[in-house]
Amino acid sequence: MPLVDKNLNNWEINGNSVCLSHEYLKKGLDKNNKWGKFKKITGTRFSSIFGLSKYNSPFKTWMGMTNLYKDDMDPTLSEVGNIIEPFLRDYAAKYLNHDYIMHNPIEIGFDAFSNNEIFGGIPDGEPINSNGKVDYSNSLPMLEIKTTSIDKLSYKSTKGIMRMQKDENNLPIISKAGEKRKEWFDSNDHIVIPIEYQFQLALYLYLRNIKKGMFVISFLKGDDYSDPGSFECDTHEIRMVEFNIESIAGLEKYIDRAKEWYCKYITGGISPEMTNDDKIWLEKERKNLQ
Repeated sequence: MPLVDKNLNNWEINGNSVCLSHEYLKKGLDKNNKWGKFKKITGTRFSSIFGLSKYNSPFKTWMGMTNLYKDDMDPTLSEVGNIIEPFLRDYAAKYLNHDYIMHNPIEIGFDAFSNNEIFGGIPDGEPINSNGKVDYSNSLPMLEIKTTSIDKLSYKSTKGIMRMQKDENNLPIISKAGEKRKEWFDSNDHIVIPIEYQFQLALYLYLRNIKKGMFVISFLKGDDYSDPGSFECDTHEIRMVEFNIESIAGLEKYIDRAKEWYCKYITGGISPEMTNDDKIWLEKERKNLQ
């Protein structure tokens, strides 16, 4: 997650918060500022702003939304997801006996909800009619596709950027065999969807004004990371998990709180208060740029 503007030209630390300069805030809120405008609350950020994500705090989420740092995803994970997800979308479409679309991010401006000023993002798969238009009239579910390793893999941090470690055969180095899959199941071997993923799908269902979703989860093997183009659904464990928007109790209240959060911190140009972990993270990020 490379930090941007380490010299504090566009922001300053004030107590336990970060404040944006007036000029930077003005540019970030400008709807015509195509490349520098601030980001919206997407499905992946929805749980983070409430402190419910194990990956990002509300402060780190704010830093990303205001373009003060940029996510730097491991290139292997990015490539594997981009290549394998269409296979899983087609698998789910066959399972549901209906055509589904996987949106082209560039064609839709990286946002399937462009008319909403606060919330945005792109669902992984949506049912379409004979004209190729998104159509939920048959009560079909929205798809949320997840790929996860069976094993826990080895990663190494270089200046705060995590990279998957591979052996001489370009295969990922395993740190704990079978452990990653175990994290998805309870003691009764029932699959448990992480809360941040539930929030992600729930937000998109809310924005489409529908109730039904479905998680499509595939557990990947080592060679999937070296040759994702050879992925075959029939040789992998794939779980189809039904989801209903009502699974998130009090979702409307979370939506209202998210709107308030956006207006206070994004429109207001001041971050949520930093925790001690946030302060340590920010200091490390600034040192990584030196």
